[in-house]
Amino acid sequence: MKILFINNDKGWGGGQEFLLQLAKELRGNGCEIHFVVRGGSPSELRFGELGFTIHPAFHTLKTFINLAAIMRREYFDIVSINREHDIPLTVISRFMAFPFSPFGKVTMNYHIPVARRQYFLGVMNAIVCVSNHIRETVLQSDPSLADKTLVIPNGIKISFPVTEEKFTSTRQRRYFKDSSFPLIGMVGAFWKNQIELIECIPALRDKFPNIKIVFVGDNTEVPLVTPLIDKIQELQVESQVIFTGKVPREDISNIFFDLDLSVSTHRNEGFGLVHLESLSTGTPVVCYNEGGQIDIFDGTGAGVLVDGGPSEFVSEVISLLKDHQRRFDMGRTGVELVRKRFSVEVMTARYVEFFFNISGKQIKPAI
Repeated sequence: MKILFINNDKGWGGGQEFLLQLAKELRGNGCEIHFVVRGGSPSELRFGELGFTIHPAFHTLKTFINLAAIMRREYFDIVSINREHDIPLTVISRFMAFPFSPFGKVTMNYHIPVARRQYFLGVMNAIVCVSNHIRETVLQSDPSLADKTLVIPNGIKISFPVTEEKFTSTRQRRYFKDSSFPLIGMVGAFWKNQIELIECIPALRDKFPNIKIVFVGDNTEVPLVTPLIDKIQELQVESQVIFTGKVPREDISNIFFDLDLSVSTHRNEGFGLVHLESLSTGTPVVCYNEGGQIDIFDGTGAGVLVDGGPSEFVSEVISLLKDHQRRFDMGRTGVELVRKRFSVEVMTARYVEFFFNISGKQIKPAI
């Protein structure tokens, strides 16, 4: 099967990491993978380094002509769009390539909740959302698309086996080597409502005077970070807060291993890959009962979904920090949850089955 992924974006984030893992696994399943990416972007470099066929694109009229030529030459079984802004580009180019009898199937992948109406979305053969929250949001603009809109959750590569060393509050930390219990943290871009977690710190400090709250992410965007710094100073909790700045991806697993709890006050999470990364290291999660993260935690026992506001959030965090056995049991449950339901291998098996079904191929791989 020949698959074209279209991701004409400038940066590199969770969506690109998803494509990277999926493409590697699909190639291992015998699929031929091509990419259309923005010329000179991190995607062109990283996908190219791994030996994938790269077709650079630019935002000019020539891009439509070039993409149509690629489609006409390669005859892809699946064309997968991964940014809403690339829907018109893909649909128009495909029409230019096959004006009378379109070849292959076109799918759209949504990684974030988008409620606004998308032109040409009805042309898609299928719409894939990574959570039920995103599916519901997408369908707000056009409920008639429900029959062709499905959910395939994301998955992650499990970095290392979790040993019983993890399930001790006095364990040696790997990244925050000088830190002790309790250490909690939030990983993500600084537009994800971190200020609400900062507002929770005085109440957490009342119960745990030595608590440290870690914010992991690139904190160089001044407009996003300045309000957080101002709130930290206003509440006089400077000694409780650690900003890591941008860290190499290979250090993320050690950061999650060090945390006694992973927390998030973001209320509109599309899915929550960071939560899977946390669970895979044996660290349970406390987050709000909203957004795509519900798909991960509802009924699984691997984390706590909080109903209410900051006071309820603080109460759940304190409860878990006080109950070591419950926290460790949840950590073990999280490791198994990722292995059985949210590994990159499970995700790939779902996509292989989906691609073969939608393309009408007669021979399906063993799933």
